[in-house]
Amino acid sequence: MMWTTFTQKVRKAFTDSAKQYDILTSLHKEIGRELVKKTLKLDAQVIVDVGCGTGYAANKAKFFYPDSTIIGLDIAEGMLVKAQELHEGIAIDWIQADAQYLPFKNNSVDLLLSNLAYQWAADLNKAFAEAYRSLKQKGVLNITLFGGRTCHELFDALLSTNKEFKYRIIPTVDDVRTAMSQAGFDDIKVDFELIKIEFGSIHDLLGWLRDIGANNMGDNKQFLGKDMLARANEHYRRIHSYNQGICASFEVIWAYGRKK
Repeated sequence: MMWTTFTQKVRKAFTDSAKQYDILTSLHKEIGRELVKKTLKLDAQVIVDVGCGTGYAANKAKFFYPDSTIIGLDIAEGMLVKAQELHEGIAIDWIQADAQYLPFKNNSVDLLLSNLAYQWAADLNKAFAEAYRSLKQKGVLNITLFGGRTCHELFDALLSTNKEFKYRIIPTVDDVRTAMSQAGFDDIKVDFELIKIEFGSIHDLLGWLRDIGANNMGDNKQFLGKDMLARANEHYRRIHSYNQGICASFEVIWAYGRKK
């Protein structure tokens, strides 16, 4: 399989961050727990967690669906190794694969979950088309992903010091709704919430993003020198101060669709 350049960056970033990922991701866990709870009334025999990370949502799914086949799928080998360690002895199948190339037969999955992963797909339309293909008739796609307003304060601060600074544009609510519709989903529901988190400085925020593997939002070829970061931090504190530090927004998109 040929990996796109961006996909390679995502795979490496999350593999490198697997050990500290669970320590730093209480936000992911809280959202993942709510995501799984929203599916409890479904009759699902085969459940796939796409972008499973270290397996938190997949493990929750196994708890609520003990007799179902649970598959945790992730592009990063390091995440899957950590998932197997954390959930040793639990009947979950771990598979390394890309959301844009799901390794499942047509009409074979009842429920496809994903928690804060699809924003990394290089081609969201292709990823949703793959999800639709894999789902059985009346099968459900139930996911969360970070939306386009995520860390907008950070990019505003970086652009204030370098108008040429480039960063990855992640999907908006409209992008998600359109991609799901084009994939063929029915009964589509897309909503969002904006969560604000306090950090001490721009350095703390960038460090946190790096530690959870999310530093691939920027162009890795760009160098953020001390002078640029100092000026960006000054701008950030002046425009987006919060209590004793700075505020970073995380837009969480909740999306649901059913296969016709």
